Amino acid sequence: MLCDFSTQIPLSPDALNERYDDPGLSGSRYPLGSIARVMDSSCPFCRIISKTLSEGSLVKDVRAETELFWTTGLFGRRSFSPRHAAIDTWICFRSRVEPSADQDTMFVEPETAPTVETSRILNWVSSCELLHGSTCTLTTDVAFDKAFRTLKVLRLLDVQTNCLVETTSLERYVALSYVWGSVSSFRLTTMNRPALLIQGSLEKVAISLPNTINDAIVLTRHLGCRYLWVDALCLLQNDAEDLELGVNSMDLIYERAWLTVIAACGHDANARLPGVRESTRNAHQNTDEICPGVEVGIVKGLDTLLRKSVYNTRAWTFQEQVLSRRVLYFVDNKVFYRCRAAEHAEHFSDDISKNRLSPVSYGSLLPDALEMSEPIFDLAIMLFYYTQRRITNQNDVSRAMAGITKRFEDATKCKFFQDLPTAMFDRFIIFQSKYGLLHRCPSFPSYSWTGWTGQMGLKGCVDINSPFHIRDDTNYWLEKKTWIIWYNRSPSGITSLVWDPAANPSFPIEDMEYNGYRTRSTFADGRHIPLRVDTSRTLPTVEISFSREVPPYPLLQFWTLSLVYRTSGINSSTGHGYLADLNQKKCGFIFLDVYEGRLYPEFQEIEVVLLSEAYSHAILDKERDLREPYSFEHARYNPRRAQHPPKWTFYYVMLLEWHEGIAERRGLGLLHQNAVDFSLAPGPNWKEIFLA
Repeated sequence: MLCDFSTQIPLSPDALNERYDDPGLSGSRYPLGSIARVMDSSCPFCRIISKTLSEGSLVKDVRAETELFWTTGLFGRRSFSPRHAAIDTWICFRSRVEPSADQDTMFVEPETAPTVETSRILNWVSSCELLHGSTCTLTTDVAFDKAFRTLKVLRLLDVQTNCLVETTSLERYVALSYVWGSVSSFRLTTMNRPALLIQGSLEKVAISLPNTINDAIVLTRHLGCRYLWVDALCLLQNDAEDLELGVNSMDLIYERAWLTVIAACGHDANARLPGVRESTRNAHQNTDEICPGVEVGIVKGLDTLLRKSVYNTRAWTFQEQVLSRRVLYFVDNKVFYRCRAAEHAEHFSDDISKNRLSPVSYGSLLPDALEMSEPIFDLAIMLFYYTQRRITNQNDVSRAMAGITKRFEDATKCKFFQDLPTAMFDRFIIFQSKYGLLHRCPSFPSYSWTGWTGQMGLKGCVDINSPFHIRDDTNYWLEKKTWIIWYNRSPSGITSLVWDPAANPSFPIEDMEYNGYRTRSTFADGRHIPLRVDTSRTLPTVEISFSREVPPYPLLQFWTLSLVYRTSGINSSTGHGYLADLNQKKCGFIFLDVYEGRLYPEFQEIEVVLLSEAYSHAILDKERDLREPYSFEHARYNPRRAQHPPKWTFYYVMLLEWHEGIAERRGLGLLHQNAVDFSLAPGPNWKEIFLA
């Protein structure tokens, strides 16, 4: 029997939508009492709601009041969302027996069959081909060498003749993206290649192939597609040149696939594609009856399920997933489909529509970032998700992202230097760890995200509390709030500009829709210069020798203000703490990349260099300790009166560690601009930096 709270909820999509759309009615919020009451209730609906609460990370006080929302959720359609529920978790009504004209409500199928219904998959793909145009389909009216860059031939598995084929024509094919794991299996080599080109050869080696690859062959055949691409069987695994060519074209192979199949169940290549073959998964009941004639079920978004998968932890699969135009996901024993304009799942009722009505996912920012409509913000999101993944060989960290980088080069119309966009270099050099500390990767420079392992937070690339994702504000910041002229110094000692308009002829200087440097200001333009400090020099020193071996990658060479402060209150877990000036007053923050107590004890003197001006409001709203020692030039900030200080009262600073004339980054910080005059000796000092 339903409890008193549940009986107040109209358990009909039609009634709920009427209240949702009518401003004269009470709306879409329904009180449920305390979390404890819901968790202890014997009410059938409360029991379902309690399952979503028990999985939520937001439940801290069971005495807190909760409520149920009827709101827009997955795929832009409406369903229930309990307050304090796990992210991207929804409660949906069972699909109706009779066809319904209701396009506003998300319905869930009562049961998922033990085998995948390929006819539905084909409907999803065909509707995409019909409705979405070039958004989801690349043209085939191009030459092979343009389509696949450096590939001499494209190898595919012919699932009709059961053999390997080599082609230079643009065929329709399925691509498989999966995790190899520790499975030892049959792979293409120069020795077995001739035999695999013979018809029927795949049947002979099927017993030696992992379950996931065998299932992909069966699925491709069931979908009526003749060809399948699998890295293990389409790239010569013992030929370094062939592997190199294949890896360099991997982005195009997945982007040009008619459909990419992602195997995100299990932890290796034997995990299968559950449901493709009989007896590989069980039927699943998706809904429960809560009162006569009313069934509901709990559903989770695709990205939320992917987050728990081993597949989602691998760096190489990131590019395969992101660049594919149409993707069929096997995850959590369920099948989802996602293209650039729609999303479907086998346990949801279908709504084949032209465009999605809202963000594809509430569990991830990644799907919308694929559109690259705001490249500076979207690239930051890509790095946020990519840097949380693991890579076996850290030297591949740049290569596994190369295809995405190339597309952002096209979107920003500028070249990248050490995986950072040169037209807005200042914006991306201030990356920061999202969680805890980073670990140094010496194969890459410390000034780039590639030189570190660990997840990079959005605050480092684009501060979500600042206006930098707005084009005009970014261009204003680059012109007025940055001053460093960056040079790269090759291992042989040749210097050149990092941002050189002549080397970027496609960058539209006149079009302010694109973020990038136009006119530049000097440090002396409107900034306080300490007494007896000359900040005029910006050209690099050409002739210089170092007492140590230079790294194999370019140094970053530049002039800026160098200062010395002390550390204060460093948290050994996060590496976060304060900067203290010569009067031992807090004057800023420091976020260490790595933390060793012996290197950064309390009140340790450290050198920082100024990078650019920082947007202040979000900092001061959180940290009040900095207000008293460092007052503002005009009316003091008063939160009660909602009076804000000037926007730009801080500098971004970089913590340096020197080794025989060459520095490395060891942290990022924020320094109050009024603290420049209170540096410890020998600062402040206009200094040339050689950064590895």
